[in-house]
Amino acid sequence: MQYSDFSFLILAGGKSSRMGVDKADLNYHGQTFLETLIFKARKMGFSDIIISGYPHEIESITPVADEFKDRGPLGGMYSCFKVAKNKYCFIVCVDVPQLVEETIFSLIDYHIKVQSELTLLSQNGKAEPLIGIYPTDSYDKIYAIIKDGSAKVFRLIDQYDYKLFSIDDETKIMDNINTPEDYQKIIKKP
Repeated sequence: MQYSDFSFLILAGGKSSRMGVDKADLNYHGQTFLETLIFKARKMGFSDIIISGYPHEIESITPVADEFKDRGPLGGMYSCFKVAKNKYCFIVCVDVPQLVEETIFSLIDYHIKVQSELTLLSQNGKAEPLIGIYPTDSYDKIYAIIKDGSAKVFRLIDQYDYKLFSIDDETKIMDNINTPEDYQKIIKKP
């Protein structure tokens, strides 16, 4: 199995209510958050790159509208997993542009090594449900969760024998950028 055997999903459909502007379009060292993640995905060799909830066309990228509105990341995952070209999908939310390629490579390598169904990144003991590898055929399970009135990603995760790939990194690569103050902190870092 190679990295190109995984789809790469960027969840960009959030409301960004605390930020006040679409986080996908925020500048991060000369590129938008979204452009930064797309650049990394292409550089790493992902051929199936999917963006959930972003309304603008981007060359050679599959944009997908959420079929279920107001269901958060789970709604985006449902719609995107249905069109993904691979058995597994690496997912990341758009507001972590500081996620480095080595971490993504290591997560995928670990996923392959332990033959996990679902693998999440964990930093300093905290699992991050929106940075991980999911089976794309889980859209039926997501559908059932949504039809049951829930939008909790952990309701999906708990249906799998999942593994955690732990990193202890002081750079706090998993800190989401949710407020203008969070944004100011991250753009000051090199």
